[in-house]
Amino acid sequence: MMSAMPSDKPALRKQLLEARKSLSLETRRAMEEGIFTQLTALEVYRQAKTIFLYCSTPEEVGTGLLMADALRTGKRVCVPLCTDAYGVMEAREIPDVSALSPGRFGILEPPHDAPVVLPEEICLCIVPCLAADRAGFRLGYGGGYYDRFLRGTQAKKAVLCAECCLFDALPVGKHDMRCNIVVTERQVHIAK
Repeated sequence: MMSAMPSDKPALRKQLLEARKSLSLETRRAMEEGIFTQLTALEVYRQAKTIFLYCSTPEEVGTGLLMADALRTGKRVCVPLCTDAYGVMEAREIPDVSALSPGRFGILEPPHDAPVVLPEEICLCIVPCLAADRAGFRLGYGGGYYDRFLRGTQAKKAVLCAECCLFDALPVGKHDMRCNIVVTERQVHIAK
């Protein structure tokens, strides 16, 4: 995907965003189906009773299949709601996808009166990335929303990453949270 990885996060983000735009719809769909298959085969997913799941944008690894599967199989599904405080998200329960509507940044969100799900109630957090590494670190968009949220829960953390965006190592900052599991369309990495 990239000839050389920049050593600073802003340059790497820019390069990854440009590369992601070049993925065809067919490639993106195959990737999402592969990631769905890999993740739903994991015991941690099958056993999870409450899942925190990001609402994907058109450019991200899609979570529509996962959300539908989790709801269909009786899991309690919660999604992020950005609060008025900068960089803060809360987990809010949704009964179905029709409860979501565009919110801050145009990302689908639950209504503000949706039930709050406490961090200790979550079994598995499924989070987005621009890239991830084999150690479980992820490169996000730079706002720190997910790092702050993940710091407050003991739930297992899985990052969904296109295989072409999986690296041996990424630049890591002191506030970056490590995920336990990295799921691509071809493989699953359990962070050691």
